[in-house]
Amino acid sequence: MKIFGWIVTALVSLIVCALLQLNRNTLAGWLLFALLLVVLVILIHRGVLMNAWNQRAFVICLYTALCIAIVFLSWPPVKQVKAYDTKEPVRTETVTIDKGDVRGVVIEDGSVELFAGIPYAKPPVGQLRWKKPQEADAWEGIRECDHFAPMSMQARNLPVYDSLAQIIGYHDYRISFDNRYREAVSEDSLYVNVWRPAQIKDKIPVIVYIHGGSLQTGQPWYDDYSGKGFASNGVICVNMGYRLGVFGFLSADGLAEVDP
Repeated sequence: MKIFGWIVTALVSLIVCALLQLNRNTLAGWLLFALLLVVLVILIHRGVLMNAWNQRAFVICLYTALCIAIVFLSWPPVKQVKAYDTKEPVRTETVTIDKGDVRGVVIEDGSVELFAGIPYAKPPVGQLRWKKPQEADAWEGIRECDHFAPMSMQARNLPVYDSLAQIIGYHDYRISFDNRYREAVSEDSLYVNVWRPAQIKDKIPVIVYIHGGSLQTGQPWYDDYSGKGFASNGVICVNMGYRLGVFGFLSADGLAEVDP
């Protein structure tokens, strides 16, 4: 029966490892799980609490319950998606626009500059919810445009579901310990992103892309919507977040009667 205990423990451990990875749980969760596994292996090896079948069942059930607790305790935090893929961002020169100074990041081995998260309207919250976009406020100092703004309000899947979709649908899933977070979602999502060639010597084309998602889902920083391919070939690419679902397309007579 000890062999059976080892087999069940191994199966539970493999499932928990897969869940921690696919769900993007924090490194703290991995450390807690490793510690718990070491303790369990020592107990099984020494025969502690494993002399009878009911004791074995109790230990295995307790181990499974503690693993589930670790998954929830190390749930990935919410963060904004960074616009660069290096350990530290390489900054562009400061650019002055109508609302203030912005500074982006250099990507694609120095061939592309990306300015992420430039506000094009005031946050549509509070009294501005369901109202026409209002002109963005100016800012002082340099705005570091090195992170994408949160995606607009929408239904979200569990991280493990998104990982499985990458594996099954897109075949582009990569095991990484650098993405231990969930992407931020907010009503404050009216921002543009600009990709441009690092060296611009003359006037060049500009393409503006509005992401899809049936007006219900989507985000401008999704890889399929990235403008780095255009910028690498001498074209400036602009995309933006916009209000989705009821926040952007609710039709009601009462809303139409009142201007902001």
